[in-house]
Amino acid sequence: MQTHRFSIALILFTAPYLILACASDPPPAGVDIWNDPPAPSAAPDGSPVAIHGQLNVVGTQLVDQTGAPVQLKGVSSTWLNWESTPFAESEPGLAYMRDNWKLSVIRAAMGADQSVGGYLASPTTMQAKVDKIVQHALDLGVYVLVDWHTEQAVTEQADAVAFFAAMATKYGAYPNVIWEPYNEPNPYTWAAIKPYHEAVVAAIRAVDPDNLIVLGTPNWSQNVDEAALDPVAGTNLLYTLHFYSCSHRQSLRNKGDTAIAAGLPIFVTEFGATFSDGGLAPNHNYVCEDEANLWFAWMAQNNISGVAWKLDQCSDSSCILSPRAPQDGPWPDNVLSTDAGGALSGAGIQGGHGLFVVNWIRP
Repeated sequence: MQTHRFSIALILFTAPYLILACASDPPPAGVDIWNDPPAPSAAPDGSPVAIHGQLNVVGTQLVDQTGAPVQLKGVSSTWLNWESTPFAESEPGLAYMRDNWKLSVIRAAMGADQSVGGYLASPTTMQAKVDKIVQHALDLGVYVLVDWHTEQAVTEQADAVAFFAAMATKYGAYPNVIWEPYNEPNPYTWAAIKPYHEAVVAAIRAVDPDNLIVLGTPNWSQNVDEAALDPVAGTNLLYTLHFYSCSHRQSLRNKGDTAIAAGLPIFVTEFGATFSDGGLAPNHNYVCEDEANLWFAWMAQNNISGVAWKLDQCSDSSCILSPRAPQDGPWPDNVLSTDAGGALSGAGIQGGHGLFVVNWIRP
């Protein structure tokens, strides 16, 4: 969102601990060598992970364990450092979304910056929130994006490397987990962003050889065409494109087309049927369904997965839940935000995009 706010498993997990224990230097910040990772277990029958298993990137396509194309659909938390109610940390809520919305992926948007009370200011608190979301996703067989949510990650590289190395050590054996090292780079060029990605990718791949990694792109994750000219080397890498349909239209889809034609796989890790500020009241709390439907058609045509911003209740038109929604669900249609009539041509009408987004998630 554009705003100034903002057995194999045993070997895989044991080897990094042995290396750290024998090294003369202390482990990186955030790595607890005594914290054993959870033992991998099978996803529940019929869950998205049970059906699709380990995801892979083949060319520009995301495919499942059978090699069939797969399009994940889901929602993002709000900034975990700013949430008023922990909707995203609710296991009953996630189960309801999986079973009734047919959600297949949830995003843990962990604010990183110290200045906004994120992970760099409160690592224990933020870590606990992310761990809870990830653990519930593992238990319920849902895919989960772990998002270093900031515009400034190039200045936080050492901390991000330590965080993702620790998380990959803990959760890398699970096919559920998708790494998102950089939400919306700005104002940095791809030449500045790429070395950051290379460092984080290397740290993840040292312990997790195959889970998806989605790489942020310049200009609030819009300039995927720039990344396509000089992509990061590696496997199972995708690139982030974010859109908000009241602000971003055909010209941004053209950038996506250019990137895809160059061979770049894309994942929309954040979108809204709103303005790019998330639909702030009183001037921007609109829903632009017509343009969002053009985006949905483009994503379906190119088999691109998407995650809607945001699982929260507020006056922003991007808040999916209405004030009537209970913390732990259930979240039927009558507690979702709605524009109460669909979009008009042009800007749209005031309201929230919750019901519209959930109707897109449903098959």
